[in-house]
Amino acid sequence: MNIPANDQTRRLLELRQNNIPRGLSNLHPIFIERAQGAWVWDLEGNSYLDFIGGIGVLNVGHNHPKIVAAVREQLEKVMHTCFQVTMYAPYIELAVKMN
Repeated sequence: MNIPANDQTRRLLELRQNNIPRGLSNLHPIFIERAQGAWVWDLEGNSYLDFIGGIGVLNVGHNHPKIVAAVREQLEKVMHTCFQVTMYAPYIELAVKMN
């Protein structure tokens, strides 16, 4: 894939080359700036249909309004805690639903 790179992309590619271990590979030389639904946009303004889908967006797409609202609501309570250190009710409630 030959993507024309602007100065910001070239700078980030150089920083990536000099600061990220070689064992972590990347499929495409692009940096995603934003995403919505099944689409992502790079720093150049190019849009791509997201055929890969990260694990957090595979089923509903990027920035689904209901997911964004639920995440925002949770962040106002607790961002993250390790269940093995301190328990929280939604963890148990989800386990009950799944079982």
